[in-house]
Amino acid sequence: KELEPKGIQFIGMGISGGEEGARNGPSLMPGGPREAFDLLEPILMKCAAQVSDGACASYLGPIGAGNYVKMVHNGIEYGDM
Repeated sequence: KELEPKGIQFIGMGISGGEEGARNGPSLMPGGPREAFDLLEPILMKCAAQVSDGACASYLGPIGAGNYVKMVHNGIEYGDM
């Protein structure tokens, strides 16, 4: 909030993919101001893994939303292990 008057916005983003994601693109889980996501969206969609129906990335909500989704993802993944 302190940097908003200067036009600086923050995006928090969970990233998943491990070694496969490093080679072929990760799943990106961004959260933050919608305006900031809109500016980054073209870059994020090109960096993300691509599947038959598009990029593995989407706007998830306000600050903390992407990290929350990543936390839930990890809980499910580790529960399967």
